[in-house]
Amino acid sequence: MPFPAVLEVVRHFDEGEPREEPGRSAYEERPNLFGWCLDRRAIALLAATGAVLDVDEYDLTD
Repeated sequence: MPFPAVLEVVRHFDEGEPREEPGRSAYEERPNLFGWCLDRRAIALLAATGAVLDVDEYDLTD
């Protein structure tokens, strides 16, 4: 039996070094790491192909 297609999302959260530009705070420079979505077309594609969605998130902050 063939393996199904897999959409795998892996995110690592760590404190890292904040990036700053003159006049902007470190908070404003940090990327928004929270939130993502799959629209209906992406979900329909996953369903039509029998794909598996695998999401792993690792919080490495103190």
